[in-house]
Amino acid sequence: MDTSATDEVLQVRIHQQEVVADLGQKALELDDLDELMHAASVAVAKTLGVEYCKVLELFPGGDEVLLRNGVGWREGLVGSATVPTDLDSQAGYTLISREPVVVDDLRTEERFSGPELLHDHDVVSGISVVIGSVEEPWGILGAHTTESREFTEHDANFVQSVANVLASAVENERAQNELEEMYGRISDAFFSLDEEWNFSYLNTSAHDLINPSGRELVGTNIWEAFPDAVGRKFESKYRHAMDRQETVAFEEYYPDPIDAWFEVRAYPSETGLSVYFRDITDRKVRERKLRQSERRYRTLAEQFPDGIVTMFDDDLRYTLAAGKAFEELPVDPDDLEGNRVRAVWEGEFGDSAETICRAALEGDERTAELEYAGRTWQIHVVPVTDGRGAVFAGIAIARDVTDRRARERDLRETKARLEAATEAGAVGTWVWDLAEDRMVTDATFADLFGVDPEAAGDGVDDEEIMSSIHAADRERIDEAVEEAIETGGSYEAEYRVRNADGDVRWVVSRGHVECDAEDDPETFLGAVTDITDRKRAERSLQDHRDQFETLFEVLPVGVEVADADGRLLEVNETAIDIWGEGPPETDAIEDYARHSGRWADTGEPVADDEWAMFRVLEGEELTEPHVYELENGNGDQRIVLAHGMPVRDESGSVRRGVVTLTDVTERREYQRRLEETVAKLEDSNQRLEQFAYAASHDLQEPLRMVSSYLQLLEKRYSDEFDSDAEEFLAFAVDGADRMREMIQGLLAYSRVETRGDPFEPVDLESVVTSAREQLRLQIEEEGAAIAVESLPQVQGDAGQLRQVFQNLLSNALTYSGDESPRVHVSAERAGTEWIVSVHDEGIGIEPGEQNRIFEVFERLHARDEYQGTGIGLALCQRIVERHGGTIWVDSEPGEGSTFSVTLPAARSET
Repeated sequence: MDTSATDEVLQVRIHQQEVVADLGQKALELDDLDELMHAASVAVAKTLGVEYCKVLELFPGGDEVLLRNGVGWREGLVGSATVPTDLDSQAGYTLISREPVVVDDLRTEERFSGPELLHDHDVVSGISVVIGSVEEPWGILGAHTTESREFTEHDANFVQSVANVLASAVENERAQNELEEMYGRISDAFFSLDEEWNFSYLNTSAHDLINPSGRELVGTNIWEAFPDAVGRKFESKYRHAMDRQETVAFEEYYPDPIDAWFEVRAYPSETGLSVYFRDITDRKVRERKLRQSERRYRTLAEQFPDGIVTMFDDDLRYTLAAGKAFEELPVDPDDLEGNRVRAVWEGEFGDSAETICRAALEGDERTAELEYAGRTWQIHVVPVTDGRGAVFAGIAIARDVTDRRARERDLRETKARLEAATEAGAVGTWVWDLAEDRMVTDATFADLFGVDPEAAGDGVDDEEIMSSIHAADRERIDEAVEEAIETGGSYEAEYRVRNADGDVRWVVSRGHVECDAEDDPETFLGAVTDITDRKRAERSLQDHRDQFETLFEVLPVGVEVADADGRLLEVNETAIDIWGEGPPETDAIEDYARHSGRWADTGEPVADDEWAMFRVLEGEELTEPHVYELENGNGDQRIVLAHGMPVRDESGSVRRGVVTLTDVTERREYQRRLEETVAKLEDSNQRLEQFAYAASHDLQEPLRMVSSYLQLLEKRYSDEFDSDAEEFLAFAVDGADRMREMIQGLLAYSRVETRGDPFEPVDLESVVTSAREQLRLQIEEEGAAIAVESLPQVQGDAGQLRQVFQNLLSNALTYSGDESPRVHVSAERAGTEWIVSVHDEGIGIEPGEQNRIFEVFERLHARDEYQGTGIGLALCQRIVERHGGTIWVDSEPGEGSTFSVTLPAARSET
């Protein structure tokens, strides 16, 4: 084989290895197995230059395989077409073969003749390999073409390598599904049906859920025993499982007399159906309540009168902001929604706000008073959890207590003034001559009722006065006046009047009727006081009370309030749900002996005087949670965090006790499973690193041999080479060098997480200086000018950061265009991070390509235009992400590029 052919074969093999490596990376990144299968089908077809690629999945029983995924096949076949696995088909022959099955010409093939799927598409040549082991195959991966072609051993090995990647992904998904099913079936109800749909077995849980009357169901047809299942998912899914011999999973509701939602998984066999199910009615109710709560949150937030309500996600980004207080603030709700907490609030207020919001995301409740915009704000934050108990958001309720205190002070002063005015006679007065029906009033009375003061001093009839009373109050006041006159008694009433300006004022009138010698009513006299301010204050306080009662009920934590003796005064719905049927009734502190629970960390029983409410009523502030394990009224085991605070009177004595309860049962279980998953992922990452190192080492060994022999050829026979031979040799040497660079780059990429040094303060100026020294020859050759501003210290790995800036500077020099490179390095502080930018005036990058450049082995230019492996920026991204930062590019074609990275400031600077 001549040098050109050898080089071509080498390039093909290198490309095939790159494709396998890329699919292996996708297998780690993608959660969707079908998406990975499609990517593999496209990659195999494109790499081998064939029209068709298929992924066949073996049916249970092994008689057929399903065309699960692929490319090139006629529309509608993928997902529905099946192929027999008898020995007369290529699929069947492949399943028993321990090596790839290569077909040069299906028309003359003697080992098998089918299947029809290939003949229908005029397939001539192809390769088929087993996905999984021969002993336990999952399916088949195949590549086919309509042209006669001799596939090489390397082609077959390439297809097998792709199949191995798919087999690993299939096994990972199978293991995950089995684990989830195992957890899901621990406490499930179960029954089995035979092939005639008759019950053959029911466990106790199944009887409890669907047969409370105790009927004899074994031997009974399910559709006769449960007629309401017909026409619902129960029937369609069970029949689908039996007809297709496929596992089904679904949720469905069964009406009265069962009246419950069920989560169902059914497993078919040739002899019947095994059904596991559980009652999820409570979960459905909780989900409905959650949706209702979300709507209430927004309604409450939008109407919150003297403060603001905000909701923020687990990224500390506001998702809801509303409240009347925004009208008095220098920020609007739009300034909050969509932005992070720290980006909205500055200075000490911003630091404190971020701290308490982060505490909510960690599952804690916090209350703090902070100063902002010259006012005092009381902020209370609580976590918001999902059905598993995992915190996914937080709510912050900020009340402007400055205004509240001012209103309370104003109310006290107003009350004092009114009382003083009453005592001094500084109120509106009237004298009504009943016989003459003339009412004489002073100026204060006249102003309140919108009557001309001069006319009122001379006397007006009562109709003129009554017409000023609010229409809704007029009949009531008329009756009260008539009763006072008829009985000759006293009179007192509160009502509304409209003055001359049209303003409505609240007043209180007090008077009495004097009689003549014959005991007939003669004079009706009295005084009127403007109580508008008091009424407004009372209404405002009542509005506050109503709003807090609403908030009390919708808070996602349980709240209990007890008086000083221990008697429960208030309990919200969440607390009732936690206790099952509500907390045990208590009328005194001694009644806490009725409670039953254990300490979650030790399993020891909780003593009477160890309960949170008991401690709080003794004056203790429970800022650190008590963690109890309870068996509630429904028989459920719950793990609960309890916080509490005493409410004291002016003398310092405890007047009330407030305890909050947070149900963390699901959160604890979710945390345990998360820790197990993290451990598995860490183990998987370690194995992947070992694999990458071994693969890179094994790839470099033959590469060194190729390079050595190329050097021998050049040394011994260079005098005999003509110009073409020298060019071919140069191509081969260049290819080997680039392959070595790619392997070394891939090895460095795989080791970023595990082979880096511990983070410490790093002087970026020294790092960039070192990187420039490494590039000194290139800088001199290009005549480059590199300007570096003052750079900070960051927390990181000096060696890895040197790689980042060496790559960025090298790219700036390489892609400078026709002009001498001009590069500028700068840094800008952003909170606890530094943004470091490398700007050049080079050829720039198309906007549509700016994300692709960070992918492994991605290049935007041909190698004869610009050198490189295509892994440099991917390596930079992985190093920056290890440091908790991000990397991005801002560029326009012909306008240069600015690559920016965020890095944590050194701890000494923060």
